[in-house]
Amino acid sequence: MGILHNIRQRLPTLRTDQTRYTLQTPNYLHPITTTTNTAIYYDAMKNVDVHVCLQIYKNTALACDFNIDSDTLENDKLTTGYLERLFHQPEGYNSHTTWSDSNSLIWDSTLCMGDCFFEISTDQNLNVFNGFKYIHNEDIMWNNENECFALRYQPEVIYEPDELIHIKQPNPEKTKSVWGLSKINVCADWIALSKNALRYNNDLLINDGLDPNTIFSYDKEISDKNFVSELKRLRAEKQQAREQGQKNIMAVKGATVQSNIRSNRDMNYLELLKYASDQIIRTFQVPPQLAGKIETANLGSGSGDSQKKDWKVTFDGATSNVENAFNNTLKHYGFTERFHYQAMDVIDEMYDAQVAQIYLQNGVLTPDEVRNTLGLDKLQRNTWGDYYL
Repeated sequence: MGILHNIRQRLPTLRTDQTRYTLQTPNYLHPITTTTNTAIYYDAMKNVDVHVCLQIYKNTALACDFNIDSDTLENDKLTTGYLERLFHQPEGYNSHTTWSDSNSLIWDSTLCMGDCFFEISTDQNLNVFNGFKYIHNEDIMWNNENECFALRYQPEVIYEPDELIHIKQPNPEKTKSVWGLSKINVCADWIALSKNALRYNNDLLINDGLDPNTIFSYDKEISDKNFVSELKRLRAEKQQAREQGQKNIMAVKGATVQSNIRSNRDMNYLELLKYASDQIIRTFQVPPQLAGKIETANLGSGSGDSQKKDWKVTFDGATSNVENAFNNTLKHYGFTERFHYQAMDVIDEMYDAQVAQIYLQNGVLTPDEVRNTLGLDKLQRNTWGDYYL
């Protein structure tokens, strides 16, 4: 039991005195001071294109997985093993939080809200980095007096730079430089266009195809009392038609109906929706093929291989922000190891075939060695092994 206890003591475990913010209720004496209202981001994340783009980032990151590499000549398996367990169990061995959870929060928070914060935990006796826990953007604010981040609902709890992992896309605006710039900030107008177009069409469906702006113009003035009676009659007639399964045709005596309704084709809604979708995908820099886009308004298609290569460059650049944030923390606490996502595997069969041909011509590889890299069986030789059959 003593050995087991010592092993568990070495596993990452968060200090409980720094996790109280998860239990706090909002104190409206300390208003949210981030660049925009976070409720807008939640709404935008319900957009189909935004959701798909986020999922592509998260799935790619999980598929690549991560490594902990050592700078020393001898691979310190004890240290790298400790850090690997730490990232797989960032909140400790007794928590259900995994690297998959942290990875999802990193990309959702950074891309949609511009920032991602993790509270660093250290061993109280040895001051060794031993875990990290996600802090929601709504739970943290910038303290102008001390020039550091603090808990919004517990402003007395402040964080020095070495107590937070802050992942962000830097914002060049001077007044907002401590906060990151999100993708949703960039394509907000296109998300709004898509949402408003769908809302307009839904309103028509709810209203049985009748434009909410339809005007009933009577040929003579009627009293308020008669107008109310007329509305009751129209509602009753509409309900009766529904109950009988009939198409609702309202008879209005002495009135002219003026409708502002226009078809989707007349209003170019279909093209606008495609164009808005394209702009959202362009902002996230996700290839249309990966986003499931078969038909686009103006996005270039390109071959499947070229899109994968472009996505590799984009994703590798995006992961640098994440890697640098974590590696700064490891370096601060004396670790020479590095955290990094593994390289994305992009298969270019034509390129691989050309390289293999050059190796064969120069005698660097034999045909059997090339076939082995392709997962193929060796070629059959004659009885004496002099030549291939």
